[in-house]
Amino acid sequence: MKQFERQLADGWWESDEDPLADHPFGAYYHWCALLCGFSEAALEHGLLSELQLEVLRPDLEASLPGLRACRQLLVVIPASLEEHPRIVDLLRDSQTLGRLRRIHYAFGEALREEQISRKLDWLLYEH
Repeated sequence: MKQFERQLADGWWESDEDPLADHPFGAYYHWCALLCGFSEAALEHGLLSELQLEVLRPDLEASLPGLRACRQLLVVIPASLEEHPRIVDLLRDSQTLGRLRRIHYAFGEALREEQISRKLDWLLYEH
């Protein structure tokens, strides 16, 4: 996320000559692919508690199609450039980046809580 935000701050442009208009967005695709995996795990495999999931569910459900599209850019070679989503179209919705930041921070917090819990368990059982 930080790498993407640095690249975004440096500026980008939309060009008809560059149908993907995504040269600075490699970090965005990687960030979205990671969030996509976490989002699917949260919705399908209980990565988050029920309370955490219910708070985040609207953002997850609204963001998951775009996250999957970005992940596809990293793992599938399309037959033609027309099959690639344009990054500007993925970001056109003014709420997209806010949703992704909320998802990012929620997963980060859940992972930190799990890490702290494991460290506490280790300290309690080892000593």
